Amino acid sequence: MSDNVITSSQNNIFKHILKLTEAKYRNKFGEFVLEGERLVNDAYGSGAEILFVVLSKGYNGKIPPCDKIYIFDEKLFSQIKNTVNSQGILAVVKIKKDASFDFANSSTVVYLDGVSDPGNMGTIIRTCDAAGVDAVILSKNCVDVFNPKVVRSTMASIFNVKIIFDDNHLQKLKNNGFCLIGTHLSAKKSIFDIDFLKKCVIIIGNEANGISKDVIDMCSEKVIIPMVGKCESLNAAVSCSVCVYEALRQKLAQK
Repeated sequence: MSDNVITSSQNNIFKHILKLTEAKYRNKFGEFVLEGERLVNDAYGSGAEILFVVLSKGYNGKIPPCDKIYIFDEKLFSQIKNTVNSQGILAVVKIKKDASFDFANSSTVVYLDGVSDPGNMGTIIRTCDAAGVDAVILSKNCVDVFNPKVVRSTMASIFNVKIIFDDNHLQKLKNNGFCLIGTHLSAKKSIFDIDFLKKCVIIIGNEANGISKDVIDMCSEKVIIPMVGKCESLNAAVSCSVCVYEALRQKLAQK
């Protein structure tokens, strides 16, 4: 760890981190930012490739092993932090994109069709981790999964869930015997009438517009989540949670 405290906004590390607040630079460099003691250390524990760590001068918490650790004064650190009550630690991590998928040994996949809210995206990834979903596939019009708000909402589950960026995977899944199940308000069949013991893809649509027509036309099943109160719909994260936990319930009941 360098004992030199960085104070200048002209510092190259500082300027690089600022660039990573924009999706175009995250894509260009293949890097994203994590903030917070638990998230940074959980990332290390999950095998993430940490390129470097930045600490606020007053930070005295746990630091993961890393060859490159920089110390910023409090004023400079405050310009790169993304949280109101920052703990004074962040890390820049390598984005890992792996399009490979084991069709034969997978059974439950979630496909997100245009999910745009960072909080929903993060909660979905975290829930899919908890429920043992084999992969989460993102359509091209989803919110950037490496957005700081998404990453923070996942609570490190972003490192535990296989995330695939859509490359005609729905058709590939269908060709490999997966049943495509779309949540749709006009559907007659309940989510609780579906056999989730077979290979299936649970499709969750955009918060405002639902599943796109092209995708809903591909679905083998269209289902609705029963609601007996006055609420007209559930948000994307809650809908996904109900579906993946019904799938998990069925699997556990079979054992």
